[in-house]
Amino acid sequence: MSALRLVETRGQQAWTTSEIVAAGCELSHRVVIRLVRKYRADFEELGRLNFESSKGEALPQGGYAKPTEYAVLSEDHATYLITLFRNSPIVRRFKLALVKAFRRALNQISRDFASPPRRNILTAKRQANRPMLDALVEAREEAGKTTDERHFMCESRLCNWALTGRFEKLDERTLGNADAVLLEQVRDRNRSLLVAGLDYASRKDRLRAFALRQRTRLIAAGADAQSTRVKRLAG
Repeated sequence: MSALRLVETRGQQAWTTSEIVAAGCELSHRVVIRLVRKYRADFEELGRLNFESSKGEALPQGGYAKPTEYAVLSEDHATYLITLFRNSPIVRRFKLALVKAFRRALNQISRDFASPPRRNILTAKRQANRPMLDALVEAREEAGKTTDERHFMCESRLCNWALTGRFEKLDERTLGNADAVLLEQVRDRNRSLLVAGLDYASRKDRLRAFALRQRTRLIAAGADAQSTRVKRLAG
């Protein structure tokens, strides 16, 4: 199952197929597609159900076997389909793997189709880091101190701590768009505090409080935007 690609993406949609689900649960695809057809009305309450065909295997005597029809399944479709199976250890393991695969795919879609695009968000975050480190060098020079890589690392981890609560290196590629924007804001605020001459302890307290305030605002803004979209669709 590890070699099987469980979820694919098309534009802003993540999907799997009845063939993949059958293989992952070690069931006959003929049995699985029969269930899909039997309960098609139920599946379509979760969204339109599409069917496609794969080319048949090449035959020793020439030509190809009959094409195989399979169902294209959204996350909801696939989840419902698995509930129709007996909950064996194999099915449970596959269900967990499929949930994780859909989550990875949907997170990637969120990054790829962010507004503004994710690459613009990441560029802005990186651009906020350089002024912060320049401000650190200037503040230390005014105090008659030199600055090396350890000090840069400490400031970066201070901002990471304000964001995540952990004073450690952060793989920024794993950040969602909201956290990437928030990290950019934290770095910019730290630059301002450095320019203002605040010491490390004071900056630490203020950055943590700032990050909490900004996260609350971002969550509220996201909820308002979602509510507006729902009202627009309902109207």
